[in-house]
Amino acid sequence: MAAVDEVAPDIFRINVVTVPDEDFTTSFFLIRDEAPTLVETGFRRAFDETREALAQVIDPATLRYLVVPHFEGDECGALNLFLEQAPHAVPVASPVGVAVNLGDFAVRDPMAVDASSELDLGTHRLRFMITPYVHTWESMLPYDPTTGTVFCSDVFIGPEGGHPVTDADQSDVMIEMYKTVGIFPSRAHLDSALDKIEAVHPQTLACHHGSVKAARIGTYLQALREHDVTGVTEWNPMLEPPAR
Repeated sequence: MAAVDEVAPDIFRINVVTVPDEDFTTSFFLIRDEAPTLVETGFRRAFDETREALAQVIDPATLRYLVVPHFEGDECGALNLFLEQAPHAVPVASPVGVAVNLGDFAVRDPMAVDASSELDLGTHRLRFMITPYVHTWESMLPYDPTTGTVFCSDVFIGPEGGHPVTDADQSDVMIEMYKTVGIFPSRAHLDSALDKIEAVHPQTLACHHGSVKAARIGTYLQALREHDVTGVTEWNPMLEPPAR
């Protein structure tokens, strides 16, 4: 059963176990507001579970925006299923993401956003950092300046996702995980993304894998700057999808 926890004011983490034997989880985030917004949708195969979790907080039919940081199964596999449930919801992605992926994949016309865009959700706002190759071509990271929350997708991943929020320093484990999976192809692109994240002074890192980080944010930024986590690495079988 998906777990639901409020991790910042009116921002809820919905967490699903992805690889049970490895305690590896996937999270996505609901912003409860006048225009309810889901950042990432999770896998298509987990839709029933995640929709039920979402319904603990809002009526899924009232969703207004479905934000896709990059095109990957755990980020947007359930996108079209949510669009079918929510007649007024709009998919949101970077300009490259719309042009090369969502413009064809989504069952409803998507909205392209860039660094000049802002979505007014009511109390919250969403702005966007364009972060190519962190870790895919079309990647972007949304953030909410009203709460200081960066929805950091696959940046700052961590272990043991069962804990909704951590104040602990898990940077060493984070670095070892990145060295294993090898998802950042370019040092220059990663450094550019870290510069953009640091510039908005985040208070909360809403991580797609692992616990949300609510402290030691400078430590995590420094760890990614100081360690070599880029380049091509052999695939980790831990990430193989479970059998259907």
